Amino acid sequence: MGKDYYAILGVPRNASKEEIKKAYRELVKKYHPDLNPDNKKEAEEKFKEISEAYEVLMDDEKRAKYDQYGEEGLNFQGGFDWSQFHHFNDIEDLLGDLFSQFGFGRNFRQGSGEDIYLEVPIDIKTIANSQKIELRYQRKDKCEACNGTGSRTRKRIKCRKCNGTGYIRRTVNQGFFVFTNTQPCDNCGGSGTVPEELCRSCGGTGVTNKNERIEINIPTGINEDEIFVLRGKGNYDPNGGYGDLRLRFKINYMEYRKRGDDLEKPIDVDFIDAIIGSKYKVSLLRGEKEIEIPPGTQPDDTIRLTGEGLPKRNGKNGDIILKVKVKLPKKINRKQRELLEQFRKEEGGFFNNIFHH
Repeated sequence: MGKDYYAILGVPRNASKEEIKKAYRELVKKYHPDLNPDNKKEAEEKFKEISEAYEVLMDDEKRAKYDQYGEEGLNFQGGFDWSQFHHFNDIEDLLGDLFSQFGFGRNFRQGSGEDIYLEVPIDIKTIANSQKIELRYQRKDKCEACNGTGSRTRKRIKCRKCNGTGYIRRTVNQGFFVFTNTQPCDNCGGSGTVPEELCRSCGGTGVTNKNERIEINIPTGINEDEIFVLRGKGNYDPNGGYGDLRLRFKINYMEYRKRGDDLEKPIDVDFIDAIIGSKYKVSLLRGEKEIEIPPGTQPDDTIRLTGEGLPKRNGKNGDIILKVKVKLPKKINRKQRELLEQFRKEEGGFFNNIFHH
C-alpha cells in the first residue's frame, strides 16, 4: 500500500474535497517552511509530504487509482516533486492572509520570479556614518506595453494544447498498470493561457530587460555572513510575479581588524611620547579625535575608545581599540646617543629594555 495519504492529512477514506481542503489548510499553516525558521528542513519534508497527499486526493483520477492500487498505481517515479503539484493557487488562497500577517514577501509557488544575488563592496566608514548606497543592476521586469500579458491586446486565451490545465498527461500501459506522466505544457509554459496576439515589445514573453537603480540604507549590524533581502526587487515571471534581490556585503575593514563587536586599529607612537606621555590626533571612522597617550605606555598596550566603532543591533556603537606600536628611530646623532646613554645609566637599564623590545 505504501503511504497512507488519508492518514497523512488526518481525514477518513470517504472524506469530501472540502474536508480534504480544510485538513490541508490547517497542516500547511503548521508546517510551511517559512513559518518554521528554526526547523526548516524537517518542515520542508513534512510540507512536501502533505502536498503530495493533497495532490492525489484532490484529483479524481489519481484518487481512484490510489484507492484501487495504492501508491504503486501512481506515477511518482523517483519520488514526488513540485513539478507534479497542480494546486499552487490553492496554497495562495489558503495562506494569503497568513503571509501578510507574518510579513513574508513571497509564498511557496510554482514559477515564482527568479531571485537575483549581488555581492556589494562597502567600506566601514560608509557603515559607521549610516550613509545610503546606490545599487545598479539589470533585471527582468514586467513589459509595460502589454502589462505582462505578452499580448498586444492585453488579453490571454486558453491554451489549446493543454486545454487550459497548464500541464499535459502522457499515459503508458505496462501490463495491468496504467502509468500517467504529468509535465508542464510546453506551449503555455504551465500557465494554461497564451497571448491572444503577440506583443511586439516583448515577443509574447511578458518580460523586458530593465536597468534598475535603487538606494538602500545599510542594515544595522550587518556582517559578511548574512544575506540582506529586498522583497520583489528580483526578476519578474508572468506566472509567478517578482523574485527577490539578495545582497551579500563584502566589507572593506581598511586599516581596522574586527574583534567581535569592536574594531582594532594599530597606532604608531613615538618612543619619547610613549615614555613621557602626549596627546595625539587619530583619524577614526567619523573624523579626527584627540587622544591621550599615558606616560609609560608599553608596546602592544591598548587604548579603548568607547562608542567610536560600528553600529550594533542593539542601537549602540561598538568600541575602537587602539593597539600601540612604539616607533623607534632608525638613526640617531651623537648628541642624541649621549643623552640616551646617560638616561640608560640613570634608569638602570629600564630604557634599554624598551629600546630592544
